[in-house]
Amino acid sequence: MRPERRLDREGMILLNVLVIVAIAAATVAVMIASEDIQVQRSIRLHDAAQAQAYARAGELSAVTALRRDGLTAPESDAYAESWGAIGQQAIAIPGGKFALSIADEQARFNLNALVTGDAVAVARFGRVGRGAGLAPGTIVQIATIVEAVGPLRDEGVFRTAGIPAGDLDRLRPLVAYLTPDAKLNLNTVDGGLLGVLVDDPRLLRPLLERRARNGLLTEADVAAAGLTGLGGFTSNHFLVTTVVRVGDVTQTTRSRLTRTIDPTGSRVTVAARRRTAD
Repeated sequence: MRPERRLDREGMILLNVLVIVAIAAATVAVMIASEDIQVQRSIRLHDAAQAQAYARAGELSAVTALRRDGLTAPESDAYAESWGAIGQQAIAIPGGKFALSIADEQARFNLNALVTGDAVAVARFGRVGRGAGLAPGTIVQIATIVEAVGPLRDEGVFRTAGIPAGDLDRLRPLVAYLTPDAKLNLNTVDGGLLGVLVDDPRLLRPLLERRARNGLLTEADVAAAGLTGLGGFTSNHFLVTTVVRVGDVTQTTRSRLTRTIDPTGSRVTVAARRRTAD
């Protein structure tokens, strides 16, 4: 055999060996990468489960506090009470952070109060709408929609009807979508919204000062200010928001709680729950 041919054959063998080694190395790299992806996925799933567990624990603490409050102080609901104190600024938890807030949904004007076409409710919504900077025609359009197709669960029908997005953005912090009988809670309503509804600083200022001093208002306080019929002093609709970060997973859970108080006791149910993840 000629030396040149033998060298060529040895060169081909070496080349084949190198190709096989390269393929094997690539296969091993792919397997390692795949295993690493699976490990990362497992870690994220574990972190997500942990975050969900923390969120449910926060929700349960709110349910428990509201149920207890319904038994011990059913005549009033105010942020100065124990249920309002369960809010938690972001604190460290194993591997992340946890925060919780609770809001009284009856601290906003209930748009579903317009379902019956009640003149007083319509007039009050007119003040709310003007306070939000809505045009008179838009205010009438919203009230007409609610009366025609309400009660509503959200603002979706308004978007479909062509209400400008900017108007809905300005209105959103002032209104809620609750059962038609849910009254504004004068103990929790924001002073700005209450000012829009009262529209008389001489009546509003002493009322807010008394609420700040005592933590809540009574029927006698409101009657003395000549504002009877404006709202109530209790709430049964609440929004609990928990923000939990575990590892690289951040979850925000919003739970709408409904409380029922009757002679048989105090019950709190989760009417809706929405979870978003970052």
